[in-house]
Amino acid sequence: MRILNFRLTGLFLPALSFFIFPSCHNSGNSESAAEDSNPDIIKKEVILSPGTQDLLNRFPTPLELTLILRESKAPYVFSLTNPPANISRYFTEKTKALNLGIYSTDLAYSSAYQRAGETEQFIYCTGKLAGDLGIAGVYDKTLLSKVNTNKGNRDSLVALVNRVFGTTGDFLRRNNRNQVAVLVAAGTFVEGVYIASSLCQLARDNSRIAVTLFKQKESFDKLLQILGEYGMDSNIKPVVGELEKLKPVFNSYGLSSGKAVPPKNVAGLVKLAEEVRSEMIK
Repeated sequence: MRILNFRLTGLFLPALSFFIFPSCHNSGNSESAAEDSNPDIIKKEVILSPGTQDLLNRFPTPLELTLILRESKAPYVFSLTNPPANISRYFTEKTKALNLGIYSTDLAYSSAYQRAGETEQFIYCTGKLAGDLGIAGVYDKTLLSKVNTNKGNRDSLVALVNRVFGTTGDFLRRNNRNQVAVLVAAGTFVEGVYIASSLCQLARDNSRIAVTLFKQKESFDKLLQILGEYGMDSNIKPVVGELEKLKPVFNSYGLSSGKAVPPKNVAGLVKLAEEVRSEMIK
């Protein structure tokens, strides 16, 4: 585990289900076969059940978690975020979608703590990945200047970032990008768990952070239900495997007791969260 230096799920981008159109041409069949043989290409053939689609559309944004962390007087630790320089690592649609979620949580974290400089960096990262995924419509050229204009007003900065989240969600709904939305949600959730668990390690009294982290179990269960509808999909199955490693977070560390979590338990919690998160940002 890396050393923390001083210097929180998930942006969820809801979308409508994908429509399946039967292929009448050989070229379409060849294209489908190419996708099946390439796990880096995001497939769009899964139609979610109405109940699962509703869960997807109502998944919480990362601002809810990060604002609670700030109210709990947890510190802002820039080194907990995914370094902006890591953006050059992500070449596939899958890694771009996962890290759009991760950087979106980092964006929520920085804006909740009124860190204009860091917020600017994460707007760049999320805008770059969104552009690569074809969903860049809301990251217009005026965003960075708006951040600078509002950097002295936390509420305005948070409202600005929240509008970005909402508009991006609207874009995905209109363009039927369910699988991108699901992968973004997974990245968002994991980053939120990682930041919150790490802050448990740093706080003098981590009881409020621990309870806040435990409350993410409902979102965790919803996320696994959504992902479960993708079955053996080559992009989704490995993500499910990583997320399932987080199950002990909610039943093995005493987060629900309302009391401070002892250092030994916190160390194990952070190690587990970091292992899962490391698989997504590598």
